[in-house]
Amino acid sequence: MNLPSTAVVTATRLPEGMEDTQGLLGALRARGARADLVAWSDPTVSWDDYDRVLLHAPWDYSEHLDAFDRWLEDVVGERLVNPLPLMRWNTDKRYLNELAEQGVPVPATVTVTDPAQVRTDALTAELGSGPLVVKSTVGAGGRRTWLLRDAEAVRDFLRAEGPARCPVLVQEFVRSVRATGEYSAVQIGGRLSHVVRKVPAEGEFRVQHHYGGTVVPEKVRPWMEDFVAKVGSAMPGAPRYARIDFVMGDGDLPLLMEAEVVEPDLFLRYGDGAYDAFASVLTTG
Repeated sequence: MNLPSTAVVTATRLPEGMEDTQGLLGALRARGARADLVAWSDPTVSWDDYDRVLLHAPWDYSEHLDAFDRWLEDVVGERLVNPLPLMRWNTDKRYLNELAEQGVPVPATVTVTDPAQVRTDALTAELGSGPLVVKSTVGAGGRRTWLLRDAEAVRDFLRAEGPARCPVLVQEFVRSVRATGEYSAVQIGGRLSHVVRKVPAEGEFRVQHHYGGTVVPEKVRPWMEDFVAKVGSAMPGAPRYARIDFVMGDGDLPLLMEAEVVEPDLFLRYGDGAYDAFASVLTTG
């Protein structure tokens, strides 16, 4: 039986991929499937040679969004493992507002499209008087994310000539991030596979490893399964893989931080049998 061939897509600056790459390639090849690590922007790649295209680590896409979008539309299209309309929806963090409208709990959030219209009293009324997080609506890996002391600092930051360009999301800072970190629940083939907790470095609020964050495996609990299912049912399409990032709010209520379906690190290295489970999804169905 000829198994589907898979292009495991990375970025040119990550020619060896990331921590999970060799394990995933090995699991696919162990099944007898062709699997190659290729950069999405490499003009020499013959994409017609592949049945499926997995966005594994193309972590520079947000820097070249127009070119990336054209590549998705014109070159790989229906061969994408997760459907293109779902991934387009996921590239702009304003999807969080849509999920919130459908009952998914998220941190209190305000979308700012015009810095001149920012009012400190309005922000404070919506988000409180404490620290606030500013996030570009397009970005990845914790980049273009800032922690500011209060609404007045946010107003001044957005109006100044600086790195933040609107639109942005302004969110309440959930203090449990510094105490316990952020959870990542990984869904493979429609079920919750494994969960990790990402803990920030001392004095940091971003949990990614390039900011000093560390990763701790977590036991999967029923309430986590319920939360992941709630988020998944609110998405405009069913992903074949996803990473649901959340923090714990007041009363131990999980609050969605991100629902990653484009190119998430799935932390397969922390899941029991996760490499083979994902390889099965990529070579069947």
